[in-house]
Amino acid sequence: MQTRVETKSRKRVRIAAGDIFAVPLDAEHQRFGYIRTYQDVDVGILPIISKACILSIAEMPTVSSVLDVFLFQDALKTGRWPRIGNLPFTDEESAWAPARKQVAASRPEVKMVVFRGHFIAAAKFGQYDELPLFQKFDEEDVIREILQRADEFLVMDS
Repeated sequence: MQTRVETKSRKRVRIAAGDIFAVPLDAEHQRFGYIRTYQDVDVGILPIISKACILSIAEMPTVSSVLDVFLFQDALKTGRWPRIGNLPFTDEESAWAPARKQVAASRPEVKMVVFRGHFIAAAKFGQYDELPLFQKFDEEDVIREILQRADEFLVMDS
């Protein structure tokens, strides 16, 4: 006799460029930071923290990021970080994170630029030194970055 096993399927969240997600900053969910997704797996950290509530999409005072990073997106796809809505980018070009330089510790002489999901040789791209650093973040890195910059962010009370 076979036993049927019931499994709850967790619905995966589809992520689109322009999605805004609330990032719980503490276990009690008393403060939230915010990120906006780009094309591919990059996100922009928004300079906003809310207290005791998640802002609605209409309450977002800015969508200009203070830091753009590659993010391992498990928290987004599983719904641990709630999506509050989508604010579309004005055009295709702005839907991609800005170009960033990749610095490889093992081969610092190899200069690459991350641009629109591709690695391009700095000589071919035409810039390198003035670009911001390409950084890979996980959930904890995003939370830590928001908390470290909290004094510079707009704090919105409920």
